[in-house]
Amino acid sequence: MYDFKDTTKNSDYKKWIPTSALIYDGVIFENIIEGYQTLYVEGREMISLDFETEKKNVGIYISSQRLPERSLTVHFQLTEQNPVEFQRSFKKLMRLLYKLNDVEIHFNDELDTYYYGRYSTADSVDGNAHSIVSSFTITCADPRKYSRQFETNGEIYEYLPYDSVPDSISFTASKDNSVKVTNGRQTISISNAALKKGDRVEMLIREGKILINGENKTRVLDLTSPFKSFTVRTGEVIKSDNGTPFIKYRGVWL
Repeated sequence: MYDFKDTTKNSDYKKWIPTSALIYDGVIFENIIEGYQTLYVEGREMISLDFETEKKNVGIYISSQRLPERSLTVHFQLTEQNPVEFQRSFKKLMRLLYKLNDVEIHFNDELDTYYYGRYSTADSVDGNAHSIVSSFTITCADPRKYSRQFETNGEIYEYLPYDSVPDSISFTASKDNSVKVTNGRQTISISNAALKKGDRVEMLIREGKILINGENKTRVLDLTSPFKSFTVRTGEVIKSDNGTPFIKYRGVWL
């Protein structure tokens, strides 16, 4: 006797998702494209530095260093029943990848780490095939990796391996006139905005904007303020002399 095997498709069946599967702008491609599967990803590990150097009699003099962009190369397999379905799947893949701005990126085996980038290039493939192994590249203009977002009313209690630019600092003004926000090393100040008690102020530091009651008022920022370079460190307390600050920030990794 033979064991019975039901060949009817099980509605509870869930496709196996590889550990390194890409999650791009909130989408897992394996869930959208039937014949698509991530094989492996390059570029998630260590990145190299760019040095500006001058030659010396012995060795070199390093005058500056920078972090270049990060390239994430996703190697994948795409298999369909025929060339027609194959081309349809590539149209779906391109529709999912093409973005006008950087999007949030993470991976199935590293769900608490976030990258930000967008699709840039792809390998050419055999147009007559309907089963291929290929790759595409995502360029992260900001090469750093980020943790999930943390929130605090002042104390930076999470471990931050590097100085981190907060996503935002917001507060409700408790008095009229000016405001200073400090981390003890740097101070952001607004002196001539004629703030009123009860005004809602949002310092969107990563975006380089200041909103007052929802309106863009970035011009009120004092020119001496280190706005875009304002950072937080583990153990610091962010203070404001006009309202209680609410800080959103992320850990940064290289």
